[in-house]
Amino acid sequence: METENIAETETPEFVTVETRFGDIEFSWDKGIYMPIGLLGFPDHHVFGLANIPNASLDQFKLYQSLTDASLSFIVAPYNLESGVYADKDLELAQKSLAITPDDMAILMVVTIRSASDSRGITMSTNLRAPILVDTGRQVAWQHILPNDKYSVQHDL
Repeated sequence: METENIAETETPEFVTVETRFGDIEFSWDKGIYMPIGLLGFPDHHVFGLANIPNASLDQFKLYQSLTDASLSFIVAPYNLESGVYADKDLELAQKSLAITPDDMAILMVVTIRSASDSRGITMSTNLRAPILVDTGRQVAWQHILPNDKYSVQHDL
């Protein structure tokens, strides 16, 4: 009886994604795994985080699906010293997701719209549902904060 060799699917070392900002290379082993996906995108689980190659957008990052080139988000890293979030709300989120304080990073999804007067753009973020990243495990969740004081459309 012959044994068949079953070819293992190899995980690529790098993934080059044709993004709206040009080709960007992501290291697969630095990908962020989202077990539940993002709100509205439950079937997308692996994302890369990259600088946007545009100096005027250096305060933002690209949160790119590594399995679907057409799915990406502009995110803003949260500055823990800004005080937007109450410490007790962040502590509760950390405990519920088992993230140590030193390993938690917060990303806020940014929405960009044409201004109502058709001149320029407006930007907002959903403070109520940030992406909480466990940087030690490279796992993230879009976490809905139970405190309704956080706006779902906070102007930037």
